[in-house]
Amino acid sequence: MSKKVVYVCSNCGYTTSKWYGKCPNCQQWGTLVEKREEKNSRSSELKTYKKPVKVVDAGEKEDILHIDDEFDNFLSKGLTKGGVYLISGIPGIGKSTLLLQISHKLTNNSCKVIYVSSEESVNQVSARARRLKIKDVYIVSGNDIDEIAFMAENEKPDALILDSVHTVYSKDLGALAGGVGQVRYAAERMIEAAKKFNIAVLIVAHVTKEGVIAGPKMLEHMVDAVLFLDGDEDLRILRLKKNRFGPTDESLILEMNDAGLAVVDDPTVRFIDNTEATDGKVYGVVIEGRYPIVVEVQALCVETPLAIPRRVAVGFDLNRLNMLLAVIEKKLNIPMFKYDVYLNIAGGVKVSSTLADVAVVASILSSIKKKVLRKNIVMVGEFDLSGNIRVLEKYAKYINKVERMGFEIVSSLSGVDNVFKLSKKVNSSL
Repeated sequence: MSKKVVYVCSNCGYTTSKWYGKCPNCQQWGTLVEKREEKNSRSSELKTYKKPVKVVDAGEKEDILHIDDEFDNFLSKGLTKGGVYLISGIPGIGKSTLLLQISHKLTNNSCKVIYVSSEESVNQVSARARRLKIKDVYIVSGNDIDEIAFMAENEKPDALILDSVHTVYSKDLGALAGGVGQVRYAAERMIEAAKKFNIAVLIVAHVTKEGVIAGPKMLEHMVDAVLFLDGDEDLRILRLKKNRFGPTDESLILEMNDAGLAVVDDPTVRFIDNTEATDGKVYGVVIEGRYPIVVEVQALCVETPLAIPRRVAVGFDLNRLNMLLAVIEKKLNIPMFKYDVYLNIAGGVKVSSTLADVAVVASILSSIKKKVLRKNIVMVGEFDLSGNIRVLEKYAKYINKVERMGFEIVSSLSGVDNVFKLSKKVNSSL
């Protein structure tokens, strides 16, 4: 067995066989650190290939940690032992609160859980746990990832929570916590512990100012599931961005209260209010997991004195808004270049579904024409570049549920198939 010397950048993780004063990848000075790797000879590698491999029977039962009915359905049966879950969200959204509650529920189901906090002291986490009336959770405070991995090896819990991966470090790397190299190394140690000792690991990750997970993109590829928590002051939406153990089309709607985060059973109309109907205000529908949610779309169109009109979108993709404005201008001959357009999705909801396209267009038409739509009308559908409105048949059951609640649905399912008919339908609804 021979030892190979390599140099690893503590900032970006770049590996090279030669030392450089400046990293060729990230262009940072003095970040290459010597590391010795043990390399097996070719003969020893060939011996490992001759070992028999056990074929896993598809009927064998997986090791599953059960939380409760809502979270088990969300995660496809529950937490898989040996799985690594990455949870992220903006500061203050409730990541630590949610994980403390999950720890408590796992403990109540006879699971051994260790909560490792590298951002707060044990007293701080304990104070939050007492406020949430959470007991019997092992809380540890530390920043050395090697010590945390050693603890996991000795304690062998059913689940381990690391809060967070951007605040732990290894002394061997000689770089600040939160750097690309430190984050990748910490993730590798946690994944190794999860697979080797059959532990379900939940890792908290920070986000950048753009709202994406901080650190190397490789971090999301390395883990088994990626969860993202966002929302407004009261309601939160927990989404699955990646899931190797099941589908990714599930979401949980949560409400923050004195007891922590509670699952909202039926959030269909939680994002609308009973304020007076005005021009530019239209209701639309988005699908979050198994739930159809009625959202309030607000548009304000004013004539612009500028050569280039303003386009502002809150809670809606700005590029898609520009596309819809182009469709309006082309198909309805409305000179949108004369208007500043401000679009807002009320309630702090971030709409990524194309089902809200018709509601956005209807709100813009309502604002320009200064006409008010009736309050019980909900616009549903996706626009393409030719002005056609489409709604996939798989959404029919969700739309029918909204209709049963007393709303009148305007979509291709009810006979509206293009923007010309929509414009007439909007006028007839005024």
